[in-house]
Amino acid sequence: MLANLSLKNKLLFTILPLTLLIYLATILLVYQSSRTSTEALAEVAVDAIVHQQAAEIAAWFDSALQGVRTSADLLSREIVDGKLVDSRIADQLLESLLQNSPQANAAWWLPAQTGDTLYWLRGEQGVQPAPGASREAVREALGTMGGERESVAPPRALPGLSASRPVILVQVPVRVNGQLIGILGLGLDANQLQRRVARLRPLDVGLAALTAFDTTLVAHPDPTRVGRRSADTEADFLGDHLQSMIDAVRNGKSLSLRFVSPAMREEVFMLAVPVVIGNTATPWSFGVALPSAAVLGGVKTLAIEMLILGSVAVLLVGGLILLLGQAMARPLNAVVQAIAQLASGEADLRSRLPVKGRDELATLARELNGFLGTMADLVGEIKGNSESLQQTSTSLQQESQSTGVVVDTQRDEIGQLATAMQQMAVTVEEVAANAVQAAQATQEGDLAVAQGQATVARLSSAIVEDAQLLGQISRLTGQLDQASQAIGVVVAVIRDIAEQTNLLALNAAIESARAGEQGRGFAVVADEVRALARRTYSSTEEVGKSIGMIQDSTRSVVAMVQKSHDTSQANVVNAREAGMALQRITEMIGQVRDMSRQIATATEQQATTSEQLSKSLVSIASSAQSASQSAGQVHQRSHHLQTLAGRLDGLVSRFRL
Repeated sequence: MLANLSLKNKLLFTILPLTLLIYLATILLVYQSSRTSTEALAEVAVDAIVHQQAAEIAAWFDSALQGVRTSADLLSREIVDGKLVDSRIADQLLESLLQNSPQANAAWWLPAQTGDTLYWLRGEQGVQPAPGASREAVREALGTMGGERESVAPPRALPGLSASRPVILVQVPVRVNGQLIGILGLGLDANQLQRRVARLRPLDVGLAALTAFDTTLVAHPDPTRVGRRSADTEADFLGDHLQSMIDAVRNGKSLSLRFVSPAMREEVFMLAVPVVIGNTATPWSFGVALPSAAVLGGVKTLAIEMLILGSVAVLLVGGLILLLGQAMARPLNAVVQAIAQLASGEADLRSRLPVKGRDELATLARELNGFLGTMADLVGEIKGNSESLQQTSTSLQQESQSTGVVVDTQRDEIGQLATAMQQMAVTVEEVAANAVQAAQATQEGDLAVAQGQATVARLSSAIVEDAQLLGQISRLTGQLDQASQAIGVVVAVIRDIAEQTNLLALNAAIESARAGEQGRGFAVVADEVRALARRTYSSTEEVGKSIGMIQDSTRSVVAMVQKSHDTSQANVVNAREAGMALQRITEMIGQVRDMSRQIATATEQQATTSEQLSKSLVSIASSAQSASQSAGQVHQRSHHLQTLAGRLDGLVSRFRL
């Protein structure tokens, strides 16, 4: 495929893709190595940040626990024989503890054996003791929690505080000589811890959460989930890794995960570390989650920048390749153009290619210039010889052309004469043949006319007989018409008789009716006569209709017979005229027959003479044709020689010397 491309395109399609592949491979290796190292550094950085933030949360608890421990130590010094000497001392300690712990909303003292429960709250009016009902309620709410070690419990609502102000229970045992005297506790503001944890955003994109040892969410980016168990709220975020997180929290261990979160629909990096609060045996867990894209954003940006730089570099390399290809192809194109001109026969043999340098292209141009010089000498010599050849062929052609003109003139005249004689002989023969045929035709026409006269005579006799017969038929149809008219008159008389009979029968019936019983028999006869009159009238009507039809048909037949009789009379006249015309034709054919016989005799003698003259002229024309052909061949060869000389001169003249 590269063989069909130009030099610069070969350089462009070989060096540029190779450079591009090498650069892309380099970018891929750099991206992979950068991603690996960045992920490792990100894990270290996130781990350090998470541990630092977990330490800050532990310090927030420790500052509160330190005050509780100090207050518990002071309180233990005021206990004598297991009892608090003065309860006002405990109230003062609780008041001081709340005032010195801004993160606390409640403080309490629960004696182990005897004594009153002391309970202080932070409200809108400041720090003050809780009402008596709240004191009893807080003991029931706290129960027997606490023991030999410090303890911390998830947020809950305490008596005297609204449900919107849950507190985290931190309690420290108070001992005297190793004996547990009571529990000193502090209720830390869970909302304050929620806000504090919400402000923790590792790398400005991460989310932080604090989980108690029993997997209760203490602080979370979604406040609605605080106070609920992780198993009930975090399945949409952790997916299949929920149980691993729960186990790590309960066992107080660190956890590092990288997974695709169903809720965020992207890869998430999560790190959870235990938070040890005081001397409690149940550490909490502080977890941070951030998108992997945020960690690897710098790497992707670096890869994009490298791709952009690589694209610019590829464009620059492509431009350099194009310039290099053009610089190399320019002298080659000059050589190709010179060779193309030589191949097309339109070359300027005076032109020379520029020779610069000592490379292979300069050597090729130098050798081509030498070839052009040799070609110029050869073409010059051929051009001189072709001019001489053209002059000689021109002279020969002029001489042969003069000779050919004379011979052609003689040949044409003789040919025309021979042709005329041959045509005359043919014409004479045709006239003789036509005369003989005319004589034969007149004889046949005479016979045909005789037959026609006989036929016309017979036809005339037949037409006369038909005319006589039609005359008889016409007379008979006239008689028939008269008979039908007479029958019509008779039918009319019968119709009148039937009508009169019907009237007489009707009158008889009327008279018999008047006569009564004496005229009854006569009435019967009158009815029969009346019936007979009706039948007679009906039959007369039918006969009248039939007679009417016969009369109409008879009139039509009479008209047709009369018309046929007139036509037959005209045909008789025409037949007589045709017989007379045939008689005249017979006389004229006889005259034509005599004249044709005379013409045939004269044309036979003329044909014999013209045939002898035509043979002599044909012989002379054959000799003139041979001479003309010889002169034509000489002229044709001289013309061909002149054409070759002209073509040679045209070919040589293409080269400019």
